Amino acid sequence: MQDIQKDLNLTYLFISHDLGIVKHMCDDIGIMYKGRFVEEGTKEDIFNHPQHIYTKRLVAAIPDIDPVNRQQKKVYREEVEKEYHSNYNEYFDHEGLAYQLRHISDSHLVALPQKG
Repeated sequence: MQDIQKDLNLTYLFISHDLGIVKHMCDDIGIMYKGRFVEEGTKEDIFNHPQHIYTKRLVAAIPDIDPVNRQQKKVYREEVEKEYHSNYNEYFDHEGLAYQLRHISDSHLVALPQKG
C-alpha cells in the first residue's frame, strides 16, 4: 500500500483499531471515542506526546515484545489507568462525550474543556 501511495501520489483514509499498524502506515492520526475526535496530530504527537486520557490508554495498551520493557510498560499502564479514573471529568463532559478539539501546537489538537 505504501509503495502504491508513493508511486501514484495517493492519500489514504486508513481506519483501524490496531495502533501498531496505524503507527506504521500513517503520518497524521485522529483518535476517536464515541464518534468524536479526542486527539489529532502527527504520528510523533500521538505516540510520543499523547494528551487525552483515551489516547494515553490506547498507547499504553500497545504490547511491547521486549521483556526488558515489560515492567516499565506495566507501571505506565497503571499510571494511565489511575489518571483515567481520577481525572475523567477533565476529559469528558457530563454526558461522557469528548469536548471540542483545541490546538495545543500547530500540528496537535486535543479535546479539552475551555479554561477560564
